[in-house]
Amino acid sequence: MKLAVTIDVEEEGLFSGRYESRNVSVNNVAELPRLDSIFREWNITPTLLPTYPVTCHQHHRDLLLKLKQQWNAEIGAHLHPWNTPPFEAQPHPEPVPSELIPRELLDAKLQNLLQSVRQMGVTPTSFRMGRFNTGPRMFSLLENTGILVDSSVAPMRQYHAGHSHLASPTDPYFPDPEEPRHPGRSRILEAPITILPVLPQLGSWLDQAPVPQSWASWFAMHLGSLSAQPMWAGLGWLKTAARLHRHRGGQVLTIYFHSSELMPGGCPQHATLQDVDRFLDRLRGFFAWLHREMPIESLTLSQLAAKFRRATQQPGGSS
Repeated sequence: MKLAVTIDVEEEGLFSGRYESRNVSVNNVAELPRLDSIFREWNITPTLLPTYPVTCHQHHRDLLLKLKQQWNAEIGAHLHPWNTPPFEAQPHPEPVPSELIPRELLDAKLQNLLQSVRQMGVTPTSFRMGRFNTGPRMFSLLENTGILVDSSVAPMRQYHAGHSHLASPTDPYFPDPEEPRHPGRSRILEAPITILPVLPQLGSWLDQAPVPQSWASWFAMHLGSLSAQPMWAGLGWLKTAARLHRHRGGQVLTIYFHSSELMPGGCPQHATLQDVDRFLDRLRGFFAWLHREMPIESLTLSQLAAKFRRATQQPGGSS
């Protein structure tokens, strides 16, 4: 089993529903070294996905570059349109889904983010859209960049009035650029975060069911899925999700969390240092169990994309 550990390196306040465009606090980034002993113990090579406000602070850029070397990590890009310039008033409340942002404005924000990462001396080849709010418009813009792998699809979820991912595949795939929920011929690999329907075709059924989409989305999130995400599930459920994924032929576990979850008070679940320590213990326990239960190869997102690309180019090969 391949393991992709991804971290959204971003500002504080989002868990309180604050989508500020300027002067946001990114103090939590300094807490990333809390992960060092865990990553070293289990040879985790993470993908760090910083937002624009993070890349604007020299000391945070320096820390990310240090961790890149220390962990053999990758630095990609994470777009929060609400605080990435240029800024234009929108007729929708934040966070505005990517499909509702004018194409030219969305492209300008994406280019500013990528350029800000390049100014760190890094060429970003991995990407995640904020709030998992991606769709055909966002994906088509990525096709014209140097991005090689996207991780913006959350199967069995529809967030914030955005594109539905209820029926999306649970393992990496090359999508249809015009409908990234479905496999196609894109050169960009989609690496969805690992969330499984409790029944194999449940997502497709919910996506087409003659019920209000809000009901289908609630059912999928709360009753119809198993998550392998360490912020969303206890250790027992994480193990159950990983076992089920392997049983169904899954080849990749893609997990994610936020840098702010490493800071006491950075999210509602982690009000104290003890809360953060319990999360780190769960993360350590999950990695330890994975290594005992199944052969694990930790890869960055772009390393994962390279393996899948080579596999598809081999005659009769499969990823």
